[in-house]
Amino acid sequence: MEAIICDISAWEYWRTPPALRDVEIPHDIACAEKPDGLGLEWLSGVPRLNIRPLDASIRERLLTGLKGVTRPVHIMLPESSRYSSSFVVAHRVPKDLPPSCIVDLGNNLGVLSPSYLLVKSPRKTDPIALALAMFEACEIYAVSPINKRMSLTFDLLKREGELKENGALNPDVKICEYYDSDGRRASFLDGEGEQLPWSVCLPSGATTSNLWKRPPLTSLEQLTDLAIRLQGKTGNRTVTQALDLAMDGSASPLESKIALFLTADMRFGGEGWPKPRLNQRINFDSAAFKLAYQGHCVVDQLYPSTMGVVEVDGEGFHSDDLTFKKETGRRAALESMGYNVVSFTYDQVSDLEKYDSLIEQRAEILGLKLANRTASFLNRRNALHGKLFPASR
Repeated sequence: MEAIICDISAWEYWRTPPALRDVEIPHDIACAEKPDGLGLEWLSGVPRLNIRPLDASIRERLLTGLKGVTRPVHIMLPESSRYSSSFVVAHRVPKDLPPSCIVDLGNNLGVLSPSYLLVKSPRKTDPIALALAMFEACEIYAVSPINKRMSLTFDLLKREGELKENGALNPDVKICEYYDSDGRRASFLDGEGEQLPWSVCLPSGATTSNLWKRPPLTSLEQLTDLAIRLQGKTGNRTVTQALDLAMDGSASPLESKIALFLTADMRFGGEGWPKPRLNQRINFDSAAFKLAYQGHCVVDQLYPSTMGVVEVDGEGFHSDDLTFKKETGRRAALESMGYNVVSFTYDQVSDLEKYDSLIEQRAEILGLKLANRTASFLNRRNALHGKLFPASR
């Protein structure tokens, strides 16, 4: 492998939905869109005769598989051929880089695996930010990059009808759960053994979104095993802390933030609640079926030991079953089966005054205890909250 995409560029690649990644933006359309700010001024005209082969390859791939990646692209290169340009930012290839952590993209270009990117994060990385990245990689959602090339590609597919049911953006089989009703991890495979496709989440009335449902890129178990293998017993304290904070199974950024805020150890400022199962299916009995008019539901957070259920409501982050939550007897069905159900909205958690006014009652319903509200804990809690919900400050 001559060149390996790394750092933020690799993360942008893994966040790019395959349905958008696999589409080629025609040169004539790209150049025609130039006045609208596609950032493709480098595409107009004929490339220099002495353009480096890697630059030429990246130049073309920015309209195809790398359309979610910001230019210049961060790439690991051998010592003898390392250089930087308007297309490439060069990095050294680590001596201990396992071949299994490189995914081949063809034509002498590879990309670092999601697991390697997370486990080899710089030691100065904030553990909360790294934990949220682990949440996304280990969960069933992705927040795709936003740029003009991505928007143009989405519009091209939408014009071709790919947003209609069973289209490339809206497949007929969608990922809705991480755990089945027995608490086993879903396979994320279709009847033919192929991985389930990505699907865009569109809140009511929306025509575009950067939130997608997809199979997990990795798991906490895989991250932990790789961290031990690459770092030994000493490890990276930031990675270790992030692994303790992260969970498998979340379905949206808001779910991840609320789960981290409630379950983080008190030394981080969290409530210290036990880690729930995220997005588990619950099959309804006959009485619950009459209330819900469906045979099952998928709950956002399940605390099996206390029969507690936490639902996260927020149209900006949810879409798949938001209407079902609002307009059916889902909660009544769960309660009829003995579950204790509470809900949180973005507004209730992002505003600490609102959170403090309701969390004691929510904890009592769930059968869980709150952290002791000492002055030092509240300082840590406020700092954690500021990292999770900076826009509310």
